[in-house]
Amino acid sequence: MDIFTVPDPSDSGMGYAYIAMIIVFAAASFTVYKLKQSTKKTARKNTQKAYDMYGANEKKK
Repeated sequence: MDIFTVPDPSDSGMGYAYIAMIIVFAAASFTVYKLKQSTKKTARKNTQKAYDMYGANEKKK
């Protein structure tokens, strides 16, 4: 059994199968794009601020 089969060109409903495959691939591409965008947005939101510890920027006396 094949995981992915291409419709037989002699089949009368071949066009519908290709249309369905195009829709599925477009939906998968859109989903992956949106997931990447949300991951980037989350990474930008959760950046931690760096703080200087022990008064490193204080003027020396």
